[in-house]
Amino acid sequence: MTTYSTTAQAHRCDECNADMAFPLFCDACGTDYPERRGMSAFGLLGLPVSFDIDPAVFDQRELLLAQRLHPDRWQNRGARLHKQALMAQSAVNEALGKVTDPFLRAETLLDMQEVEVPSSKLPTPFLLEQLELQEELEVGVEGPRKRELKQQVREALRELRESLTSTWSAIEAGDATRLTDVRDAVDRSRYWRNADRALRGRAPQ
Repeated sequence: MTTYSTTAQAHRCDECNADMAFPLFCDACGTDYPERRGMSAFGLLGLPVSFDIDPAVFDQRELLLAQRLHPDRWQNRGARLHKQALMAQSAVNEALGKVTDPFLRAETLLDMQEVEVPSSKLPTPFLLEQLELQEELEVGVEGPRKRELKQQVREALRELRESLTSTWSAIEAGDATRLTDVRDAVDRSRYWRNADRALRGRAPQ
């Protein structure tokens, strides 16, 4: 992936010379830039390529882009521009989805590495534990047992988030050998996140 597609940069429209809030669509004149669709989620949102980003930054960026790119602003400018604004807003939502959640942010950063980081081989005891948990959740749990499982899942996800934070700090300091630890945490988190969704009555992802 090129430096252009991974780093946060300011963009200026080639047609009207206005500063652009989002590199795929000029919110001043409506010119779109489909050639930039290969940019990373960080580049699209104008964020540093880093795991350690203050959550408030995501909220501020989301609010700004929602204000400047809202498709309703383009309803009276023709069907083509309105459609392009809708596509830009969809691209914003997709990019935000990849970086706001710490586990998805870690996965996005892994996908941006020059060397592929393969899926981890999770230990059999962990997989058996998750299989038993999944079977129990499929049957349904209530009362004290449900509260107990919610606490267990929250604690597991908290520990994985803390692990990712410390591991990425080491990686950004130059220790690329820790990328496999990130993959392990991301792979484990999928099981716990699905358990969390099941406990909330939502479909697994």
